[in-house]
Amino acid sequence: MNASSLRSAFSFRRHTLGCLGTAGLLVALAGFFGSPLDAAEPLRVCLVGADGQSGALLDALKAILEKNPGVECRVAPTDRSPAGLASLEPLRSAQAAVFHRGPGTLGAADTAILREFLRAGNGCVVLGASLEAWTAVPNFFPEILGATPGDRFANGAPMTTINLFPHPIFAGVTRFETNQAMATFTKLAGDTQMIMEGTVGEETTPLAWVRRRAAGRVCHLVPAGADLLRDPFYQTMVGNAVLWTSGRPIPGAQAGVQRTFMPDAHPGSIAITFPNGPGVCLDPVRGGINYIWDGDFVDLRPRWLTKQGEPARIFGEIFYREKMWQPLRLGAPNREPNFHFRGYTLRDGLPEFHYQIDGREVYETLSAGSDGTTLRRRFRVGPGTGPLWLNLEPQPGAEVALHGLERDGDRACFPSIGAGEFTIEIRRKTGGAAR
Repeated sequence: MNASSLRSAFSFRRHTLGCLGTAGLLVALAGFFGSPLDAAEPLRVCLVGADGQSGALLDALKAILEKNPGVECRVAPTDRSPAGLASLEPLRSAQAAVFHRGPGTLGAADTAILREFLRAGNGCVVLGASLEAWTAVPNFFPEILGATPGDRFANGAPMTTINLFPHPIFAGVTRFETNQAMATFTKLAGDTQMIMEGTVGEETTPLAWVRRRAAGRVCHLVPAGADLLRDPFYQTMVGNAVLWTSGRPIPGAQAGVQRTFMPDAHPGSIAITFPNGPGVCLDPVRGGINYIWDGDFVDLRPRWLTKQGEPARIFGEIFYREKMWQPLRLGAPNREPNFHFRGYTLRDGLPEFHYQIDGREVYETLSAGSDGTTLRRRFRVGPGTGPLWLNLEPQPGAEVALHGLERDGDRACFPSIGAGEFTIEIRRKTGGAAR
């Protein structure tokens, strides 16, 4: 399938959705990715609108978000005090905020509260960001939102195609339509990941993107307004965006598995991403995990849209890397293995990979920890003619814990020749990055 046919496989004409479950994309239902929100520890969300914005709109947004168990919302007043008294006081205790257009004109006290919130690592969702509504934070668009606003896209013509790319924010969304005119956003920062794209004729424009910053996660949905708040799929996107930017589990979120062309890997490698991270590149030719990153699903568009087929793009920082050729060995750690990758399937909603090493069956299931930076590799092995060895490599950015294996320096052994199990847990070190 060429790039143009792949692109059309991800889109349906007349404002409909092109996304998960198409053309070689295997998407596995992975459940809630951790435990549900604890009712004793609610997620506190502040809703902020521009000057004089209808309180009814923010109240409607509040009702939508509080459908998610464990979410509590407070609405900041939109009538600003002439004396500059703080109306953004609810931001002080909020763990996430939704800005409709933006905060509007602010006095000195409100500006200080807003700047403190944006520096504190809290979740930030912006609906239809407007330049005039962010004058209190002049650097908001290039430094925080990661884009530059421009004129109306395609002279205000409605979208003929809307593409949604794989991301947990779209869990539960099966279609999305709008006839709204859209603003153009350009100069997306290198660490922004576009997750929604609109097309009119031959022109395209970003309609949503996410960004992981040291000072917190950001999501921008360009479509906004009272009409869209009546759309159940838009409601779902906004609710999921709040959870994602807060690092909370998203009900029904999906783990993605895609066989594609990954950077620093053989063609046909496999990208696996869990709803809140991490991401994994598994190379079935080399016979192991090439690297793990603390981010979202890969951007597959470079592979589709370039004539030669560029590698998929990852977002996040790699904290674990392997380079050794086929590190699983039978009989002895330095014995060249007869390694065969037999494919993969889904088991209980998680990807399971099947190998044969000198005829011994090995099944590896991947799962993720709730912190978004932990990967668990659970191995089931069949009987064989000798012990199974695993060669390990130094990991300056990660801690590696072994369960059910006997460690010997930079090697580990499953000594039994009978069937059994062992587990490897890989966790990013604080501030750690791979070489």
